[in-house]
Amino acid sequence: MKRSITILSVLACLLITGAPALPAYSAQKLSIEQVQLSPPDMDVFVNSESTKEIAKEDVSASIGDDKLEVDSVSKQDKDSTGIFYAFLLDISGSIPQSSLNAAIRSISKVAKGMDSNDKLAVLTFGDKVNVISDGSKKPSETLRQLKGLKAKDQTTKFYSAMDKLIAVSRNAKGMRTVAVVVSDGVDDTDAGMTESQLTSILKNSGIAVYALQVGKVTKAQTKHLKKFIKISGGKVYRFSEKDAAKVIGSLVGDIDETSVIHLLGKKGMKVKNGDKLTLIVKGYAPLTWALDKKSWEESLRTNPGQGIEAVKAEKKKESSDKAIAEAAEANDKRLNEELKRQRTTIIIAIGAVVIATAIVLAILLNIRIKNILKSYYEKNGLDEEAVEKLNREIKRKRRNRR
Repeated sequence: MKRSITILSVLACLLITGAPALPAYSAQKLSIEQVQLSPPDMDVFVNSESTKEIAKEDVSASIGDDKLEVDSVSKQDKDSTGIFYAFLLDISGSIPQSSLNAAIRSISKVAKGMDSNDKLAVLTFGDKVNVISDGSKKPSETLRQLKGLKAKDQTTKFYSAMDKLIAVSRNAKGMRTVAVVVSDGVDDTDAGMTESQLTSILKNSGIAVYALQVGKVTKAQTKHLKKFIKISGGKVYRFSEKDAAKVIGSLVGDIDETSVIHLLGKKGMKVKNGDKLTLIVKGYAPLTWALDKKSWEESLRTNPGQGIEAVKAEKKKESSDKAIAEAAEANDKRLNEELKRQRTTIIIAIGAVVIATAIVLAILLNIRIKNILKSYYEKNGLDEEAVEKLNREIKRKRRNRR
């Protein structure tokens, strides 16, 4: 009884004095779509239901006890690294030909909206996996090869095709990779990749795989496909000929609205199995992403990053170079202004000299004329008074003539 009274008393005190408040998070969701490693650095792609851009100062990140530095935050549509689009088309007989045709038209639409630094890869699968383009061809050439493609194969090697898609997507060094699979998501062969193997690959790929699900499928089949796609941070869209334009527009819109958070780690930082990236964005619940030692070490060999120290040194050098360039530019500007002022002064001085010379010449010429006339008058026996009288008489006669 006393214990109950004590508990009630404590609760009452908390209500009166105020218990520590829990952090308030936005009702709008924020999720990690993919993480691309370049150890000790990484790019984290996050999707938000909010249209508000994420500010750099509102982000913090860490891996265990190792704090990461937030180098930059930008929207995908403003990012200059480009996007590697990899499409995987199911050409098995279970896919309606009209849906396959609509998917090809959608790929064409995406290609037309691509920037110059974007790339397009396309694979097909059914009885076998075929790489039409690994991203090295021009989009126009890839699209020509898709003409007349038929959905008629007898089997659906979905797992093997997904494995190949991820392998091709890894060729996009330094680019954001968007893999899109067009299929009903049904695997009807035991050959090649198994479900557990694909799950492991998706977890460590760092590539977001979207799916455009076509054909008549059961709820169980849709759930099965979503499970795979969710592992990679992607999303499943229902797709048909009727709503193709709307769905592909929504997909591209989601891609463009993705925020890219570039994180820097310390050189020599290591990751072990079970480590997680923790990402905290102000106003949202903390996010985590499982990391894999093997993938970290493989990325360290094939796609190493700079690290905090190197980036800081580079930025310091850039800042110093910028200061030197600005000082040189200011000095050039000052010199140009001084030269301009001197040119103006010289032009004015020359003008003044020319005018003064003209005046002096005019005065000298006038004196010279007077001296000549005086000499003439004296030779002809005329004095200045007589000349003046003669001039007045000439002027009077001229007025009378008018």
